[in-house]
Amino acid sequence: MPSSGQPVRPVAVLDACVLIPAALRDLLLSCADVGVFRPVWQDEILDEVKRNGSRLLVKRNGLTEPAALAAVEYILSKMADAFPDAIVDSSLWVPLVPDMTCDRKDRHVLAVAVGAAATHLVTHNMRDFPVASRPHGVAVVKPDRFMRDQLASRPDLVVEAVESMSRRLKKPKQSPVQLAELMTRGHHLPRFGAELCNLLA
Repeated sequence: MPSSGQPVRPVAVLDACVLIPAALRDLLLSCADVGVFRPVWQDEILDEVKRNGSRLLVKRNGLTEPAALAAVEYILSKMADAFPDAIVDSSLWVPLVPDMTCDRKDRHVLAVAVGAAATHLVTHNMRDFPVASRPHGVAVVKPDRFMRDQLASRPDLVVEAVESMSRRLKKPKQSPVQLAELMTRGHHLPRFGAELCNLLA
């Protein structure tokens, strides 16, 4: 149990749209790996990552469909190895789907947040989760907002995660400051990147 004054570790459902972009996924999972939060997902989310992620690799990287699918399946296997407790059993969330009132195609995402007792649902698709549809206790947030909150409450762990990312990157090598600067210029984490730059400076 956390000691007095220590923030409770969030439990965050990661929607497919935040798991597909490589740099964003790397940051989120690097933070999860050092204990900033516990990640949660389920099979339908992973199926969407596989489907849309492989299409993106075909479109942007020129891979063949089988090569793109194999690349995404490799990533998913590494995620499963690193976070074996992230997958939520279907019995915990499937019965809740009919009770959800968000966009029909995303009710399985909100249901797993409830079934897993998640504190957050991290997504870019805010319009699919109207405020009135959000269960009490589940904060639906964009990744930039989520990561800014984690930086404010767990700065040492977030910096540790970014330093771990920096050590893994070889071509080209990127320092933590350079990674933060890249985030400020992207569209996923611009404000988080700016706050991280200030902290690292």
